[in-house]
Amino acid sequence: MDHARYTDLTEELRGLIAERLSIRARTFPRAVRKAGRLLPAAARAAADDLISLETRLSHPKLAARTDPGQVLRAADTIRTALHRHRAGALAGQRRSLLAAEIGFRALLVIGAGLAFLQWQGSV
Repeated sequence: MDHARYTDLTEELRGLIAERLSIRARTFPRAVRKAGRLLPAAARAAADDLISLETRLSHPKLAARTDPGQVLRAADTIRTALHRHRAGALAGQRRSLLAAEIGFRALLVIGAGLAFLQWQGSV
């Protein structure tokens, strides 16, 4: 496996992470780091294997000795884990939590205002 194929593969996986998990990053290692526990343990281990192979694949002699099956198995593991996520589900969940937090804080402010008015005797 050569470094150009490896780069194409990691760019594809980085794009899948961006699409499925709504995580934007410039490089594959940074995307994996940002994804953290959103990726299952097997996918994180496969991603770590891919990241560790980058330096090996940048050297021509070591790249010729690297098993392409290992790289493809790790990529398939990550791809399978990412296809289990619905695209945009995490972003929708974050929006829902934000709306709930805004509603809760508004309720607290209204409750405090009513308590203050009751305390002043205006109500």
